Amino acid sequence: MIFHSFRKDNSRHEQKQQPHIYTLEEKALDFFHEIYSYNDLKEILYRGIVSEHNVNILLVGPPATAKSLLLQCIHEKVKDCIYYDAANSSGPGIIHDLVNHRNARIILIDEIDKINRKDQAVFYSMMETGEVNITKKETSIKFKMDNPKIFATSNSIERLTKPLRSRFSVYNLQEYSDREFIKICVTLLTSKFYLPSILSALIAQLLLEKDDKDIRKVLNIAKLVRPEDNENKIKRVIETYLKYQTDYNKTESN
Repeated sequence: MIFHSFRKDNSRHEQKQQPHIYTLEEKALDFFHEIYSYNDLKEILYRGIVSEHNVNILLVGPPATAKSLLLQCIHEKVKDCIYYDAANSSGPGIIHDLVNHRNARIILIDEIDKINRKDQAVFYSMMETGEVNITKKETSIKFKMDNPKIFATSNSIERLTKPLRSRFSVYNLQEYSDREFIKICVTLLTSKFYLPSILSALIAQLLLEKDDKDIRKVLNIAKLVRPEDNENKIKRVIETYLKYQTDYNKTESN
């Protein structure tokens, strides 16, 4: 009887479900689940996020490569993280702002190539030692950050100074194919805005017909679309949106 009882208890113990221990790869895929493809790159970015070292990562590629989406995902989910759109910022301007955010663990800079080359030097020492020391005319800024990391995007590597490039681990992304563009739109809009997959694919397809793969436009349009909208209504929203857009990237001077 004693032996039988022991076997019965042991059987219950063996049948008890053990909690699943997630691997780093699984955590990375879950972290970036809203973004289609780039599973290997997602792991690299996640490793950079959790690393105790000052990892600096640069994503380079043309529009329609989800570079900005990856940064936005990090910004939404990581504490002590600050985001800058370099198209509307300067190097010294970012540094001035970091005075009030010196505890930031990760600094995200979208389109860092938009920062004037002569201003890019402000990041050199910060990326290596965390130290910031700038003296210009009557302005002097000096402080130290604790092992900061910079994750940035760039449309063109050539617009970055060699010293800045050398401080980054650079990953080159290729433009999505039309099929991939539709898949990323469906993945993003169904998870982020809870739009039906049919409507999400329709938004992507209508933009492709306009020869446009700008993910930012997809997000802006999705915010205006209602789940009950039919194809004609969505088409009207897209046509109106595009009608009043100006491509500043093409008109801005170098």
